[in-house]
Amino acid sequence: MSSGFVIINKPSGMSSSDVVIKCRNAYSKAIGKKIKCGHMGTLDPMASGILIVAFGNATRLFDFTLKKRKTYVAKFQFGEERDTLDACGEVTKTCALPEFQSVVDYLPNFIGKIDQVPPKYSAVNVNGKRAYDLARKGKDFEIAAKQVEIKDIKVLDKTLDGELCKDLTLSIICGGGTYIRSICRDLANGVGSAAYMSALTRTESVGFELERDAVELQDFLIAPMNYVRSVKALTDSLMQSVTLSESEYFKIRNGQSVVIDVKDGNYGAIYMDETSFILDVKNKIAKSVCFLES
Repeated sequence: MSSGFVIINKPSGMSSSDVVIKCRNAYSKAIGKKIKCGHMGTLDPMASGILIVAFGNATRLFDFTLKKRKTYVAKFQFGEERDTLDACGEVTKTCALPEFQSVVDYLPNFIGKIDQVPPKYSAVNVNGKRAYDLARKGKDFEIAAKQVEIKDIKVLDKTLDGELCKDLTLSIICGGGTYIRSICRDLANGVGSAAYMSALTRTESVGFELERDAVELQDFLIAPMNYVRSVKALTDSLMQSVTLSESEYFKIRNGQSVVIDVKDGNYGAIYMDETSFILDVKNKIAKSVCFLES
């Protein structure tokens, strides 16, 4: 098996790209050939937690992971704002601490589908340039709001000064593309204060959980073959599975469509446990949109 994926517990202080490079080098050495590698959703350098790293054909599943549910534990520090909206940035504003109850009362404003402006220090494309490159050069620019979905927010911990909130630790369940730093900024602004994100951990992604499924980066680098999972394990977490007959397999393999008695949507289709497809089903007509091999 060359294609597959691993769930890394990304350490704080390392970029997602650096983790990918290390994983690719270790796995390529283990299998005796250079292999394509990429992550399924970036984490900021200061953040830790689940980073799904895919190898070979598994990298083709990236688009299917984008909108899947993710869970974060984030700590917001009130009283000052930073240009990056996290602990890595420079202080740009100081402000009085908000009342804890006002913060709690404001949290429901984020539940559901909301418009969110990404941070200026982010990988968002602005006229062909990365926003963080423009921000680092001191350029003046605006980022358009985009719709994201936040399913749940819960208070896990807090530090108070009387009735005032010094910091707040939240569990946030959201769809793909959500910026937790933007929630921090908008929450503070909404209660007349300022804040930055001082810690972030992704605890769940695409159905995988940090404590149950993740491996430490150093453990993977020592023995990568012990931790790489099959492509099928990833498709199983992303979508329902169907089994193809031999005749259906050859039709799909040659670009034809087949009739499958399932609801509309995407399905992982398996043939002989060696090859698999991602099928797009509409009105029970299934077509391959992605071919995978182990």
